Amino acid sequence: MMVYVGQGERVVPIGPTEDRDCPRCEQVTAFQPQLRYKFGQFDLLFGFVYGKRYQLACTQCQHGWLLDTRLTERSLDRSPIPFHLRFGWLVLVGIAALGAVVYWMRQGGV
Repeated sequence: MMVYVGQGERVVPIGPTEDRDCPRCEQVTAFQPQLRYKFGQFDLLFGFVYGKRYQLACTQCQHGWLLDTRLTERSLDRSPIPFHLRFGWLVLVGIAALGAVVYWMRQGGV
């Protein structure tokens, strides 16, 4: 039996681009609202997210600004983070608890 453990980082566009003056590129470029997050995974199914931030980033150099998390999340229809990364650790805890209950009942529990 193989168990996979890993981590990664994703950048997800969350809206249309808008043209702005980029101080690093020194020209008007497209800026993309994005969600950048880091995640850990256990067995490719059970994950958790950390280091989540919303940003407005230049599509050329990635320079930009942080966006307010609460305001940005209110404006989204749904979370761009997949279910198995948002709630995967809760599913793992639930499966472990269910396994413990089954084991306890087989051992002569109530």
